Amino acid sequence: MNATRFLLTVCALGAATGAGAQDTLSLGALQAAAVQRDPRAVQPELLRAASAQRLTTLDMERRPQLAFNGSASHQSDVTQIALKLPGASVPTPPKDRWQATLDLQQVVYDGGSIAARQSVERARLAESSAAVDAALYRLRGEVNGAFFSAYLLQERTREFDALLGDLEARLQLARARVVNGAALPRDTSAIVAEQLRAVLARDEAVSARRASIAVLERLTGRTIAEPSVFALPALALEVARSRDEGRVEALRARPEFAQFARTRERLEREAALTHVENRPRVLAFGQAGLGRPGLNQFRTDPDEFWQAGLRIEWRPWTWRSADRASESLRLQQRIVTTEERALADQLARAVESDLADMQRLQQALVSDARLVALRVDIERQARAQFTEGAITGAEYVETRTDVVEANLTLQRHRAELAQAEARYLTTLGLAPRSLQP
Repeated sequence: MNATRFLLTVCALGAATGAGAQDTLSLGALQAAAVQRDPRAVQPELLRAASAQRLTTLDMERRPQLAFNGSASHQSDVTQIALKLPGASVPTPPKDRWQATLDLQQVVYDGGSIAARQSVERARLAESSAAVDAALYRLRGEVNGAFFSAYLLQERTREFDALLGDLEARLQLARARVVNGAALPRDTSAIVAEQLRAVLARDEAVSARRASIAVLERLTGRTIAEPSVFALPALALEVARSRDEGRVEALRARPEFAQFARTRERLEREAALTHVENRPRVLAFGQAGLGRPGLNQFRTDPDEFWQAGLRIEWRPWTWRSADRASESLRLQQRIVTTEERALADQLARAVESDLADMQRLQQALVSDARLVALRVDIERQARAQFTEGAITGAEYVETRTDVVEANLTLQRHRAELAQAEARYLTTLGLAPRSLQP
């Protein structure tokens, strides 16, 4: 008995100590914290930086390109002119040859190839960023599960705290009646037994709540104090608004749909690039160097030289390789479209159970509220009868336990309804204002 009283005192002191440090936690704030804390949250910035480097590299292709080239060789034979003239000789080109040149090349016209490749690079950046958004969005489902579990266990703990407080008051009354000979010791035994059962149930709820809090701390990177209060979100209006917007299959708010769109855009630009790459290219070039021989093949000593001009590069016939590559990309676009439709159908199926659960739980809450009111009224009468000695402690404990079970059922259905609403909105990719941090 002293151990039970000590435990109740410790619980009360712990509650009083933490009351001033309570922090109210909302679902939207925890979802935002989980997204910000995830290591992938920095990927969009890294992707933009990497893409900017590649775009700059492509842009450098428009600028003059300098190159230094050198070579040296020995050949077994050279061109000779078998002609003898009186008083003159035709020099023989040297067999040892070397040459060092500085080459300059400038793109005059590239057929739009560089611009097309930059367009593809931007499309790839948009696609990669959308993929990161889709990956981070899935964290919301994990936060939902841990949040509503912690909320339900929080309410369960509160209910057992209230039960323990009431039982302690009834126990004091029962003891006084036993001392006065107005009741049997079994009355106190029944209350003590219920106290012990309630303490065990409360401890289980506290332990499970700590586990849910630990999961949330891992997800969000935040330290969540034990007295923190989880506030149930009000999502009924958001759900009703989303259902008024049209068919579930028509909703495209999930980030995966943005990723599909970016993928199709990237494939479209890659298809355009396949045709651009076959256009003619005009290059201006210049070369200056020193060699033996130089441009004059019959000069045997080192000679300086230079040359400049235009060069055209064009492949007018590629055996329709560009057309086949473009058609392959079009087929990939169709594959992406089928994946998008499959996801829309999957989401529509996924929310059917949530819609059914919401309808069932809304009806159940009406019955729960009525049942709680009846149980409370019965318990109030039983309390008066117990005080007057008209019923035993075991009979009162039974009515008080019925109140606890009715309240727990009500709280569980409230949490399940809010969880079904949050799961419905999360599945569809909607961002209700009530969940904004």
